[in-house]
Amino acid sequence: MSTGLMTACVASGPAPMPLAASGPVAISHQGLDYIVDLQPTVSGAQMTVSAETGALTMDQGLVAKNVAGAFCASRRAAVDPRALGRFVAGSWVFNGGCA
Repeated sequence: MSTGLMTACVASGPAPMPLAASGPVAISHQGLDYIVDLQPTVSGAQMTVSAETGALTMDQGLVAKNVAGAFCASRRAAVDPRALGRFVAGSWVFNGGCA
């Protein structure tokens, strides 16, 4: 009976997001309440910022980025500088998470 060693090559890239780091979290920013939902993706993470009541508007991208910044600061991090935002159905979605 022979046994062989198996090795695996792993491509370098973003480390997988711990499960505890994902999921929706309520954030209060400048007196208003928001929901930040951080989810893992194939390329890293995606962060969705929504208003707790009503919808955000297309011109609130900076507000959404500031809310994302407050969320990341609560985790002792900053918004990933590569996180580009886009407006989707009343929410702002950022490709990237906290760095």
